[in-house]
Amino acid sequence: MKPGTLHFDESLFNSRLSLRPLVEVLKKTIAEGKPGSQKLYGELIARVESHPELLEPINDLSLLNQHTELVEMLLSTIFPPTTSENETLYAVSVPFKFHTVYSSRLFQALFLKPGTNEINVPNDEIGKDLNAEKMYFAYALILKKYLGFTIPDWSRSVYPYQDPSSGLIKYLELQVDTRFVDVKPVSDMPVFPDNVICSHTNSMMPLPELLEKMPLKDFVFEGIAVVRINDVTEQEAISKMKNSLLNINSFSDASVYKELQEYMQSLIGLKNIRIGITPFFKVNGHHVYSELYNSNSLLFKHLSSSSDKEELSDCCKAIFEESARPIAFEYLDEKAMAELKELKYYYDDGGRSIIISPLNHNGELIGVLEIVSGEPGMLKASYINKIEPALPLFTLALEKSAENLNNQIDRVIKEKFTAVQPAVEWKFTEAAFKYILNKQENEEAKMDRIIFDEVYPLYGNIDIRNSSTERAHSIQLDIIEQLQLTKSIIKKAQKEIFFPLLQEIEFKIEKYIASASDTLLSEDELQIYDFLQRQIADVFDHLKSAVPSLKKDIAGYFSALDPQTNMIYHHRREYEESVARINDTLARFVDKEQKEAQKVFPHYFERYVTDGVDFNVYIGQSIAPRRKFDNLYLRNMKMWQLSLLAKAARKSNQLAGELAHPLNTTQLILAHSIPISISFRTAERKFDVDGAYNIRYEIIKKRIDKVRIKDSMERLTQPGKIAIVYSQPKEAAEYKEYIEFLQNQQLLKPGTEQFELEELQGVVGLKALRVEVNFEDAAKQTDKIELSSITTQQLIGK
Repeated sequence: MKPGTLHFDESLFNSRLSLRPLVEVLKKTIAEGKPGSQKLYGELIARVESHPELLEPINDLSLLNQHTELVEMLLSTIFPPTTSENETLYAVSVPFKFHTVYSSRLFQALFLKPGTNEINVPNDEIGKDLNAEKMYFAYALILKKYLGFTIPDWSRSVYPYQDPSSGLIKYLELQVDTRFVDVKPVSDMPVFPDNVICSHTNSMMPLPELLEKMPLKDFVFEGIAVVRINDVTEQEAISKMKNSLLNINSFSDASVYKELQEYMQSLIGLKNIRIGITPFFKVNGHHVYSELYNSNSLLFKHLSSSSDKEELSDCCKAIFEESARPIAFEYLDEKAMAELKELKYYYDDGGRSIIISPLNHNGELIGVLEIVSGEPGMLKASYINKIEPALPLFTLALEKSAENLNNQIDRVIKEKFTAVQPAVEWKFTEAAFKYILNKQENEEAKMDRIIFDEVYPLYGNIDIRNSSTERAHSIQLDIIEQLQLTKSIIKKAQKEIFFPLLQEIEFKIEKYIASASDTLLSEDELQIYDFLQRQIADVFDHLKSAVPSLKKDIAGYFSALDPQTNMIYHHRREYEESVARINDTLARFVDKEQKEAQKVFPHYFERYVTDGVDFNVYIGQSIAPRRKFDNLYLRNMKMWQLSLLAKAARKSNQLAGELAHPLNTTQLILAHSIPISISFRTAERKFDVDGAYNIRYEIIKKRIDKVRIKDSMERLTQPGKIAIVYSQPKEAAEYKEYIEFLQNQQLLKPGTEQFELEELQGVVGLKALRVEVNFEDAAKQTDKIELSSITTQQLIGK
């Protein structure tokens, strides 16, 4: 529903000013025996009650003028004595009307029509939103009183506001407190529609329907509404930066920079500042510099050579080596440039005042945020405290951009180079040469498709078992540990100070511990993260000064957090490091073994790393037409494939005891004895299975990793075992020969299991062999096992 589609008129509301709800609250405070309340409010209440007309609904507001001093004394009880009229924005109004009866001087100056008590409501979208929210909250009060609809006692909304003096966009939070508003029917109680509150979502019926079925004129609102307006520019600016940075596709996106610059201006409170980000992206351990990614860098703006940029990168690392805090140069002058010569680049670009902030990830500088003003003395060191909450957001966005760059480069390497391996490079050269010749005769000539017919596929998979579950569990452990830490500090605090809010926080912590100990949903995780980052951080900041004895405990809590995420991260780090180590070890092992296997007969090989390693091998006469292909080479590769997985299982088993987060691997082979065709997909820059019949092989390959044994819930793949999926009996017979040989070599344990497998979507009749890897005395076993009873030398010599 768009607020602009609703017709709003204040005449919709039957609203009357009444001081009675406020007086009743004050009388209740006295009755509850709160210290000092009788002395504070007793005489005031007596004076008000001596004028009964003030306790009745007031239609003629001129009555207030007859008791101006008394009314103002009564209304002033709502606001703390420390509230400054000149610095704070507050008012008291007729319920759901834009007419005030009491307001601070600052509120009068900024929001009232000159010479009146009427709030100046803009005619733009903000005004429409205000009116829609007013109607929504009026209905919510009705439903709260008569149907128990759950809503807070106040509404909260944030609106942008252009400061006329500075031209900066500020963000103001409007809070309307309705604790002193009562609602009742004008005459008989209207009938509420059955679906006025949705039982599934606990949301109200849309406003247009409410206005039609439950007109507001059937109700009367009596009391006073308390209006407070707070400047939340810093929080909103950071929130909007977060949204922009999370949605950023690339740091070369200039439109996003304009937004970020405006938000930073609002955050700091200065109009004429510029921002820049200088990234230090690394690929394979080396910095890469590109205009595409450095276009918004103020530091690299006037540099062209990579060596100059490398020198500046080293300088920035040296500057922030000892401290990760931002550095401010209030005056960018000769003295500052003598202290740090690199500041000359900013000076030459018109900078006369600067703050440079390091962006670190895992202890490494990945970029700097530059904030520059052309006016000397504008950017002071005191602004650093305002900037720091935004730095993790820039770091996260830079990390995301770096990850995207790495993925792009990996994809290019995989598509451009991995596909064109030496074994198949001749085919691409041949096709390119033919294309060049044809293009000389026909400008519209197209490159021939690159196809290899009659190749035998071999697929192997080494998968980290239950990786998603283990990842989720490590997140749970970190969250529970952090919640337990907060709980212990909150408990200590309650023994030292009377602060009722701490009980509510402890309740929340226990609730979150319970939810995190069960299945942790993403929604719960986000709620807990927000609770720890906002409420707990704020409370601990307060407790540090309010309860000095807790200072050490709170410091210990913050020191236990990961500096980048502000969360306990060691279980996740252990998991991630363990996965990385398994992947790295197995990938390097597979690559090394594959290089040796290429010597037997050239073949196309591709490997992928996710949560584990899987690989495809294609071998056949069309791959190497200048060498005679023999079935013995194929048998040799199948033996290599089986022995490779057995040795990989041993390696992962040996690693398990060294990993901070123990993980196991499963091993899987798909046996396919029928040759297929593969073709190079130009768009994807990779080889793929060609032809409708051959695609069945790909379908099977993608669906067998979690297949179960027929008529059971047992997964086929199990840690410490190798599963071989097949369709034809001859495939099982062949692999049994290889299993028997490797059992003789004590690489596999005696015994072979044989199963029928459950039906998969579009695939039926699959069977499997399963054999256990021998981990006993693995260190003593030779790593050089003959691949078949026919030696490699004999194969090469054929």
